[in-house]
Amino acid sequence: MKRAALAALGGVLLLAGCSSFTQAITMQAQPAETCGHPDGLVLIVGAHRDAPRPSLDQRTACQVAAVIKDGRPLILVGASGQPTVLTPDLLSMRGGTLAQQGSPKLDEDMQRVSATITAMRPRSPGVDDLAALSVAADAARSAGAPHADLVLLDSGLDDRGALDFTVPGLLAAIPAEVASQLRNSGNQPDLRGFTVELVGIGYSAAPQPPLAAKWRSNLTQIWAAVAASGGGRVEVIPQPGMSASIRTSQPVKLIPLPADHPVRPAPRASIVFTGESPVRFEPDSTAFVDPGAARRALTPIARWLAADPSRHARLVGTTADVGPLGGQIALSRQRAGRVRGELIALGASAGQISVTGAGSDFPQFIPDRSAAGTLLAGPATLNRSVRITLSSG
Repeated sequence: MKRAALAALGGVLLLAGCSSFTQAITMQAQPAETCGHPDGLVLIVGAHRDAPRPSLDQRTACQVAAVIKDGRPLILVGASGQPTVLTPDLLSMRGGTLAQQGSPKLDEDMQRVSATITAMRPRSPGVDDLAALSVAADAARSAGAPHADLVLLDSGLDDRGALDFTVPGLLAAIPAEVASQLRNSGNQPDLRGFTVELVGIGYSAAPQPPLAAKWRSNLTQIWAAVAASGGGRVEVIPQPGMSASIRTSQPVKLIPLPADHPVRPAPRASIVFTGESPVRFEPDSTAFVDPGAARRALTPIARWLAADPSRHARLVGTTADVGPLGGQIALSRQRAGRVRGELIALGASAGQISVTGAGSDFPQFIPDRSAAGTLLAGPATLNRSVRITLSSG
């Protein structure tokens, strides 16, 4: 890459409001070939409350420079509020490529892109990255770039639309089930032919509480599953966002994070481990997602049982409404049995623990099917549980 282009990259990173991470990479040269020559580029920018101020990572800045030099379409989509399309007024759009016009104009166009991103503000409440992704794909096709790169520069924490993470259980949901829900309900974006780059998914700013690494990972996997289900080729760029959000009067709803409270065993206590708890299972399996976390969560119960032989724990496994009831009951009983085995390994005696499976037929069941029969990933996550009732004497 020419010296002027490298200087332009640094200018974009600084003007866009860098995190400490992006500041650390502005001084590092990145050859142009490492970011390729996209057919076009659409930046989906989340300029709103509760997410780090938008900025370009080094790779995306390199892509911006490449499409400007090649005279390819460059489009910005604001994901905040109602998604909006912006086309920066670039010198390269006024005839000829910047390779013909000379590199000083590339520097000026890079600064114009940076200024546009910096000035972006929401005009209505909320965030809908999913709708913005569809808008970006439509805009790219309309601009004659059916194989453009769509770069999502946001936290991915939608608080409205078809992928609303304020819905309990959705953040911890099985990614494939979220993608299936969108597909079956007609809300899947058509991303065929596009490369979808997910940059900094799961990184938030105050007052949104930060996501633990496991929930950032699951959120990223959800977005990757959704994009792949829509036909896109997915690339994940885990850029940590560290800056504060922009200042705006438009509100964004806080996304509730799965609670991880310590267990307090006592006679007649009822303890529920759902699909968003540390004691959660791999899909259609009795294997814990995180065996260490499950063991730590179950240890207080095992110690309570071991302290008095007259104490008892009744375990009831439950499932979402997936498949025949007989299969649900069998899986739920096996999962409750897996928890029983862990309690015994931690010091409880086998005679203190009884196990049964209820499948989706239990009093606390949350309806997890839409009127059309589509499985709802959030409620399904909460219906997958092991429910423990403690007694003494």
